[in-house]
Amino acid sequence: MESTISVSKGVFLFKNGFKKSKNLKKTSHHKNLFEKTCSKQPWYVAFRKNWQIIEEEIMELHSRTYSTLLNDIVNYIKSFHNHNDYVGLDTIIPSATLLTGINQPDHVSQFAALIEKIREEVTPHIAMISSQDAPTVKHLVENTVWQLIHGNEKLEQFNDEEDEIFKGTKKLRKNQCTMKTLKQWYSTQYLEQSPKKKMHTKSNGSLVVIIPDFESFNCNVLQDFVMIASSYVSSLPIVFVFGVATSVSALHKSFPYHVSSKLLIKVFHSHASPVYMNQVLEDIFLTHTNPFHLSAKAFELLTDVFLFYDFSVTGLIQSIKYCMMDHYYGDNIKSLCCERGKTEEIVSRLTAVDLENVRQLLSFRPFLESQEDCQARISMFEDDNFFKEVLCSEINMLQDYLYTFYLCLRLLLTFVKDLPKNLLGKSVREIYSKCAQENVTTTLAFNECMQLINFQSQVKLVDSIKVALKVINSALQGVSSVKPLRSSPIKNNLSSIVLNDDTGENFVKAVRVHLMMFMRQIESANTECTILSEVVKEDTNEVENVPVNRYKLKEKLLKATRVDKVQSEFEMVRSRFVSYLEEMFSKGLQPPHSQPFHEIYFFGDVASVRKQIVGSPRGAIHTALSNPVHYLQCSCCHLPSLESVSDSLPDVCVAYKLHRECGKHINLFDWMQAFAAVLLPDQDNDQRQQDSALHIRFTRAVAELQFLGFIKSSKRKTDHVMRLTW
Repeated sequence: MESTISVSKGVFLFKNGFKKSKNLKKTSHHKNLFEKTCSKQPWYVAFRKNWQIIEEEIMELHSRTYSTLLNDIVNYIKSFHNHNDYVGLDTIIPSATLLTGINQPDHVSQFAALIEKIREEVTPHIAMISSQDAPTVKHLVENTVWQLIHGNEKLEQFNDEEDEIFKGTKKLRKNQCTMKTLKQWYSTQYLEQSPKKKMHTKSNGSLVVIIPDFESFNCNVLQDFVMIASSYVSSLPIVFVFGVATSVSALHKSFPYHVSSKLLIKVFHSHASPVYMNQVLEDIFLTHTNPFHLSAKAFELLTDVFLFYDFSVTGLIQSIKYCMMDHYYGDNIKSLCCERGKTEEIVSRLTAVDLENVRQLLSFRPFLESQEDCQARISMFEDDNFFKEVLCSEINMLQDYLYTFYLCLRLLLTFVKDLPKNLLGKSVREIYSKCAQENVTTTLAFNECMQLINFQSQVKLVDSIKVALKVINSALQGVSSVKPLRSSPIKNNLSSIVLNDDTGENFVKAVRVHLMMFMRQIESANTECTILSEVVKEDTNEVENVPVNRYKLKEKLLKATRVDKVQSEFEMVRSRFVSYLEEMFSKGLQPPHSQPFHEIYFFGDVASVRKQIVGSPRGAIHTALSNPVHYLQCSCCHLPSLESVSDSLPDVCVAYKLHRECGKHINLFDWMQAFAAVLLPDQDNDQRQQDSALHIRFTRAVAELQFLGFIKSSKRKTDHVMRLTW
């Protein structure tokens, strides 16, 4: 039989000796339209640079956070196949169980860092198998053996040896990936090189199998795989790493005793996702060095999505990046949202159109009305150079405000985090959401916190002040040397503008001096208090004369026992210290929206971002089926009203509109008749019933609606379906 003759119909492919090179490099780099048009725009340059700095800080924080955990797992893997005590345990597989938490999107970076560290310090033979790649034991063994031998390359099947010769190395076929092949390969690689030092060679070639999503695997598949691996562990140094999202009990429930007895399990705890989220926010985004900031509503939106939906720090970072993109996009005045040392340079490059956009900010009008000199107001509109001087000065003051604001947040946290009821919160994130929304010093919660501080002991108060001084010292060490602000710009008219010198580094230094002074006074204050008692002469005759009046007798007895307590030296110093805290926080914790030109640094357009970050799949499906022109953007699907039906609509849209006119149970025959009347209005009923293509289109539309969850088959009647929405 010829090569192109077959019993069944088919397509025959002739390669004609064509070889596809695997390592093809692009000879030229073609920029897309966005990069051609926006790569040199000031707003895009500022966004790209600032986000690059944020990414580097995130990577550094990630490596610093997981370094201890990864080192413990790597040391655990190193400890096996090196000791003589392990020789007798021929069927026991060492297994590291990593409790990752439920933040599934974050597991990718975590296991990627683990694989890189194991490859650098332990062994290059690593296999990471996910549940979607191993539905059966056969697939699990094949993928494991392939990755252990060839690395993390994709499992492929070669048809002839020419492909293997062309690719440079002879690779296994899919049906050759078995445990027996792995044993032969390992003995060739390690044991045959040094048969006398068998244990020593095994320590250099451990086989690490990582299963990142343990709960998603079929229990029977994992049980069989563990039993198969335990029979080879005497000759193959296999180590398991299980990624468990819930708890260790999930592992014990999945494995019966005869399987779990083959595993030597050690548990490693990863950081909880809320803890890691607080670290990311406090160390990177809630700092004065980060030029981009979120308003109170935007911050609450992103944190609520994290806490109530996915617990994904990766998703939170991407959401902040989306807000940052929306903040910068197409607006050159947002290029001022940058490092402090480049403010004057960027302001000098602003055009007249950009300055007009600055004047249209909502915070510009209150700032303008606060100026007493009318000539200064006029110059801000008519003289662009004068307005640039004003803008530069105000931006520098705004950066000083941010430096003071975030430091006062951390100082407030040191004094209120251990108070009962946690009225303001126990983290910078919680305090920021309150302080960014309103003036927190005027709230009832803040007043109650100050009252509780006024009852603290001497030791507790001194400890809190010491922690606050550490926060201030670390903030002062991180301050970069910048040029001192000019008291007045070049123009003479600008001297009448009110400037606030109470924020910035000078404010922080003054707070440091006052805290040190109060700490010395509190430490040396005397806690003993004096009691002055008033001796009341008893008028026995008056009491005897009025024996019936019990109320006067009670009053005289209370006066006789009354004592006047005088405050101790410590209590007086503590009261003055609390008064100072109230005054200091009232200056440093002014809300951001009270500052002029705060829109340049703070993103507050929550409405445009909410629908992008918080998905609404039901609403999107309803819009797509009832008004498809919203997504298709075609003229044929345009409808005069949302309730109308046209034959130009997709079949599933027509079926969806018709099913909304029915009740709870829908007769399929009546539904099909209405469907046919819409698509074929010119034909009669007999012709519609004989049209097989129409029946197929209706059946497909009904199946699609059933797949989307709008209908289901009814058990009452065979020719009816039940409507699931209302």
